[in-house]
Order: sequence, then structure tokens, then C-alpha cells
Amino acid sequence: MLINSFNLILLALISALAGMLMALSAIGFTPFDTYLLIACAIGSIAGSFAQAISATIRPDGPPNIEGILKRASPELRQARLAWLTMRCMLGAILGFVFGLYFVGALHQSAAVFAKIWALSFVVGYAAPKIWQTKERSLLAQFRQDAADK
Repeated sequence: MLINSFNLILLALISALAGMLMALSAIGFTPFDTYLLIACAIGSIAGSFAQAISATIRPDGPPNIEGILKRASPELRQARLAWLTMRCMLGAILGFVFGLYFVGALHQSAAVFAKIWALSFVVGYAAPKIWQTKERSLLAQFRQDAADK
């Protein structure tokens, strides 16, 4: 198996997830809470991937001009893979945080789980806009605090 930076990042993320799940169970998270967090992260990754596809292709129709599909250079492919990986990681982080809002506050039923999970797909799709909005509000708050001093 070829070990590259992508494999190392993936191994580190899986190890971090396993450690985090052990810590969550130690502090009283129920299996339902744990499954909800994992499902929200996965749902947000799927939403992020869908948004990345939508941003990359023309979503209103298939290619209709001859020669429009071209192979990218290996460097460009690697850059795209890195971008897509970071984009999905951003979605996973936001999905996990989204799931934390509902830990312990829900009736443990399949219907509730499905509704929250469906929302996590939307959160993943909107992740870049959410992060940009948070960044702008934090910067505005810092500027306001600096001006007040």
C-alpha cells in the first residue's frame, strides 16, 4: 500500500474519531447520541460533496459542446482532490457541531433521527456560506471590541 499524505490524514481522522467516541461514552453520551453525531457528520459530508459537484459542473444540463470534457493535468487533479477533501472535512466538522446541538434533547425515535440527519445534509451543502457568515460576524465583533478600547 502506498502511504501518502491523503492516507495519513484519513488514518489520523479515523483515530481521532475512535478516541472521541470512547471519550463521549465515558462522559455519559448514549448510543443514540453517538449515532446521531456520526450520522450528522456523514450527512454533512454528503451535502458538501453535492455542493462541490454543483459548483464544479453546469447543473442545468449535460455538456453539449464538442471537446468540453478534457483531462486535467496530474497537478490539477491533485489540487482538486485536496480541495474536495478539505471541503468535505469542513462539512464534517460543521455536521458534527450541528449534531451536538441535539444531544440529549431529542426523543430517541427513528423519525426524529431521520429529520435531524436530513437537516445535516442541508448544513453540509451550505457549509461554505455558514463559515463565511460566522467569519464576518466574528471579525465585526473583534473590530467593535477594538474600537471600544
